[in-house]
Amino acid sequence: MDCKNCSSLNEKRQFSSGGELTRFIKRLRGYVENGKIVEFPAFTDLADVEDDGSWPDVIECQFGCPDCGTEFTLKVNSHSKKAPEWLPKKGRRR
Repeated sequence: MDCKNCSSLNEKRQFSSGGELTRFIKRLRGYVENGKIVEFPAFTDLADVEDDGSWPDVIECQFGCPDCGTEFTLKVNSHSKKAPEWLPKKGRRR
């Protein structure tokens, strides 16, 4: 059964453009501000990722759903040919 809190984030995604990624990052900020997901300490803090695309070379942010325990990772590496990714992973409730 899908979690009503985070079901819209539970699909693996790859981003084909900077604009698509920027829109997703803005959406993530809203989810964090509303408490739908929480940010965990990670390599990069979401606050360090600017909306104008002037991002660090490597972004790795970690999040979790406070209701179902699903964990999420946002991975971006400007030195890699791999597209930026959003990766959900079913987790245990924290």
